[in-house]
Amino acid sequence: METKFIDGLFIKSPHEKSPEFVKFKCSVLTDKFIKFLNENTNAKGFVNFDVLESKGKTLYAKLDSWQPEQKVEQKPEQIEEEVNVENIPF
Repeated sequence: METKFIDGLFIKSPHEKSPEFVKFKCSVLTDKFIKFLNENTNAKGFVNFDVLESKGKTLYAKLDSWQPEQKVEQKPEQIEEEVNVENIPF
């Protein structure tokens, strides 16, 4: 699966004086981000992405395009036989 970065979304580490509950800061370049959202919205209306950390400790966002596999229901094959009433034991 190809890595697709989120165009127009910028993730940064929080300021060193930020409270502990602040995990990262985001900036959005509106025009690029809206275009990206329009091009990558799934059938349910969502764009899913992961925030990752590179080996160099840089934060970045990557599109999560995982889709569950479509389950194909297989119905059991029905066997049609002629039933001879004379062969029924009761």
